[in-house]
Amino acid sequence: MDNGTKSLLNVLLSVLAPVLILDHCSTSGPGLLELGTTWAMVVALSLPLGCGVWMFLEHRKVDPITLFGLMGTILTGVVTVYANTGDGGAIRPDTPWWYAAKEALIAALLGGAMLVTARRRDSMLRLFIYSDSLFDVVRIEKAIQETAQTDAYNRLLWKASAFTASTLFFSAMANFCLALYFLLPVLKQPADKQILEYNYAVSSMTWWGYLVIGVPLMITLILVMRYLLRKLGELTGLDRDSLMVR
Repeated sequence: MDNGTKSLLNVLLSVLAPVLILDHCSTSGPGLLELGTTWAMVVALSLPLGCGVWMFLEHRKVDPITLFGLMGTILTGVVTVYANTGDGGAIRPDTPWWYAAKEALIAALLGGAMLVTARRRDSMLRLFIYSDSLFDVVRIEKAIQETAQTDAYNRLLWKASAFTASTLFFSAMANFCLALYFLLPVLKQPADKQILEYNYAVSSMTWWGYLVIGVPLMITLILVMRYLLRKLGELTGLDRDSLMVR
């Protein structure tokens, strides 16, 4: 399976399928797809969790991005269990704030890891953007040494890491606000409807989070990649084709 197919499958299992399950299977009834609020959430969370386990079994390692994704899935389950222990069938009144904190935590941790590892050879930047599967890092660093541009090269990687980290920190704040926007209205619903509305809210957050936050983040990463290509070309004298892996 090529990388493009894997990425498409990951989006399907981590975003689209959970959204559809929470939207259409959260009601209770005799129908095969009427799973009820609890089982709909269990099935929806099991898909990204299963995707992470499958990647581990295939590669025998878990990269940091997958690890953070699994952490987010597990925390969603923990918050959901907590939410479902409210009185009279209602969710706990502080659930929106816990969920919002959980949503912000993952992006904030990624941003922090981006800064902390910025000067290491196994930095998060190399995992996100400056990967040896995209850039011919060996050729680039050989050219950097030949042109005595090591200090400028390190500054460039630091700037790219800092810019990407700032984007992730913005994503953390946006995730926090988005979670409150969808979950606070759930508390205004009748008690016996709140758990169902909670599932719908989580579904909406997953979908809108991908559109409002995920897509702009991907655009930002592409811009950072273009910035790296331009600056690396200036430092090394290599053209675009020589900088990239063929």
